[in-house]
Amino acid sequence: MKIQSVEITNYKAFFGTHKLKFGGKNVFIYGENGSGKSSLYYALKDFFQSSAEEINFTALENIFIEESDQGSGKIKVTLKPNSEKTGIQKEYHAAASGHYHGEDSDTLIRDANLKAF
Repeated sequence: MKIQSVEITNYKAFFGTHKLKFGGKNVFIYGENGSGKSSLYYALKDFFQSSAEEINFTALENIFIEESDQGSGKIKVTLKPNSEKTGIQKEYHAAASGHYHGEDSDTLIRDANLKAF
């Protein structure tokens, strides 16, 4: 399984929507203090963890969003499930409005989370 992209909306340091494209390659993240490195890490951690337990995304939203936008925080991860060049990419979501990881029968995220520990 390789991460193709991560789209983060109103989560911690990410105000608005930001899409990071990795293309399944190794990535080195660096930047100044307060630039969002830890927020990216926690977004991925919370995304995978939400497959095993309930995460309160509302408490993790960016503090500068308008009151009318509260509850709009989400993390969308696009994965290529296998290493074959022909593998189909799949999108998975975790959001304040309720976590969603795809079809009920699709256990890819939960299985990946369990193997990480």
